[in-house]
Amino acid sequence: MTKVWCLRCLGSTLWPSFLAAAVASVVFFASIDPETLRMQTLPDWSISRMAGYTIGFFMFWGVGLLSSSLTYLLSGGISDRNE
Repeated sequence: MTKVWCLRCLGSTLWPSFLAAAVASVVFFASIDPETLRMQTLPDWSISRMAGYTIGFFMFWGVGLLSSSLTYLLSGGISDRNE
C-alpha cells in the first residue's frame, strides 16, 4: 500500500510540474536568449547557450514541483477509493 501511495504522490507532483516547466521554458526562452542574459548578468562566467536552457528548465521545474507538492499536501493527498 505504501508503494502505491508513493507512486501516486510522485505522479501527481512530478508530471504536472514537468509539463509546467516545459511550457514556461518555451514561453520564457522564446523572448530571452540565455547567452544574452548571461552576458548581462554574469559576464565572467562561461556557460553555453544549451547549459542556460538546461539550468532554466530545471529552475522552472523546481518551482513547479514546489507548487505541485504544496497543492498535494494542502489537498490531503490522494485518498484510495478502494478503502
